[in-house]
Amino acid sequence: MNQPPQQPYYYGQQPYGYPPQPPPKKSRTGLIVGLVVGLVVLLGGGAVLLVVLLSDSGTSGDPRATAQQYVDAVNNKDAETIVALSCSLGPQYVDSVREELTGKGVEMTLSPEEGTESAASAGFWIDGKLANPASYEDGELRYRLNLSTTNDRWCVTLGALGMPA
Repeated sequence: MNQPPQQPYYYGQQPYGYPPQPPPKKSRTGLIVGLVVGLVVLLGGGAVLLVVLLSDSGTSGDPRATAQQYVDAVNNKDAETIVALSCSLGPQYVDSVREELTGKGVEMTLSPEEGTESAASAGFWIDGKLANPASYEDGELRYRLNLSTTNDRWCVTLGALGMPA
């Protein structure tokens, strides 16, 4: 039994008579990491786009509703609410506002007249009647209530004693 002479075996070659081996598998780690990062970026971008499209661009709420809250607070002598609705008054003004409301005894109504409104400011007429009209001839007053936006909410521009500035 004669065997054919064997050829020298080199690394990477298959010996004679054996089927060829497939090349070693390439690592797909980079591809997988790239796909995961791409998916995260795509989902994050989609979420941001969704929030921007669904969110209200501008100030939340209705300025007329804020004006009505102010009028109701004046009529109820609710100094805390007046200060909370104010653009500039802090909690230290609550007692002064309460004294002013009690001293004047004012009753207000929000005029049904159309107000002026823009994205950052609004104005409405308020009709007032003083219970103690000592310094006013007929006790009738008309205020221009101005509102502006602060931190995406409507607030009322007031003087130091809680009345419209």
